[in-house]
This record gives sequence, structure tokens and C-alpha cells, in this order.
Amino acid sequence: MSTMKVTNMTETEQRIRMRHAFAMSSFGRMFTPNRITYEMRLLCEEWSEKIDDIPPAKDLYQVDRYFLELWKTREITYG
Repeated sequence: MSTMKVTNMTETEQRIRMRHAFAMSSFGRMFTPNRITYEMRLLCEEWSEKIDDIPPAKDLYQVDRYFLELWKTREITYG
């Protein structure tokens, strides 16, 4: 018999909210909070729902570079 951890929907929703805040904080550091655009918010929202996407864990510089590259790629794609 195998046991699987059943993830409660509220637990998943909380994880998504935390990931969204994490991504937004990166954009806040790079652009200042009052210069975060609607498109940046959308990118953070989309990224936060992709639970398997893991940012670098070394330091905040690496995290910010990760999100900056995602932003640049999105601008090229949707530009």
C-alpha cells in the first residue's frame, strides 16, 4: 500500500500566493515597487502557478537575474 500526501487546495493556493509575492519582490528590487507594470504582475502570476519552476537559491542577485531573464524573454515573445 502506498501513501500519498494529499495536498489541500488551500495549501496549494497559499503556496501560489507566496510564490507570487516572492516574484513580485524581485521586480520590486529591480524596478522599485511603483514602477512594476501590469505586464510584470501578469508574469509573476503566471510564474507563481507553475509550481515546478524553481528559481536559483544561491542569493538574491541570482534570483533577480532569473526573473529579469524571464522578463526579457517575455518581452521578446510578446513584444
